[in-house]
Amino acid sequence: MWMPPIEPEWAGKVEFYELVFGTWTVYAFLVWFWQSVLKEPLAEWRYAMITFLGAGAFWINHYFLKSPGWLTMINLYTVFFVYAYWRLAIRGRPGRSFGWKALAFASSILFTVVFIAFEQLARYGVENWGMHEFCWMSMSFLGFVWLIRWRGTTAVKPRVAADAQALPKTLWRGAGGNA
Repeated sequence: MWMPPIEPEWAGKVEFYELVFGTWTVYAFLVWFWQSVLKEPLAEWRYAMITFLGAGAFWINHYFLKSPGWLTMINLYTVFFVYAYWRLAIRGRPGRSFGWKALAFASSILFTVVFIAFEQLARYGVENWGMHEFCWMSMSFLGFVWLIRWRGTTAVKPRVAADAQALPKTLWRGAGGNA
């Protein structure tokens, strides 16, 4: 095998429909929070990257939940995620108060709680309401269609960071480069 096997007894409950349902709903929440509460829209790729990185915790929580190194892995991933969230969403925002930055930073934790809540809603629906996981996958399919349509027609434009030092500069050293 090209990769060491994952011990089956390490796995928690792995239910893909939870991840799929949580992903599109938390994406919509993230957009709403940044545009309505923080009043600072982000570039669309930043919403997508934050959501993708947030979904990465699913792997650790579902495939390594009972492993001896789970606590270390999830803590390291949490530090990585919060740092990436800061880099993607908060860094380089000039003219913002400490209170705004603290709320924006705390929203990384809120994002995680909301993501888990949506996943748990789907799990609860299957286990307690008798809904088939196909139902949650169907809602997610339609949800992603709605999300793509909604975000594809948005007129909201993110502000570009005014602080030239806050953003990295690319030096192209190839043919026709600037270095």
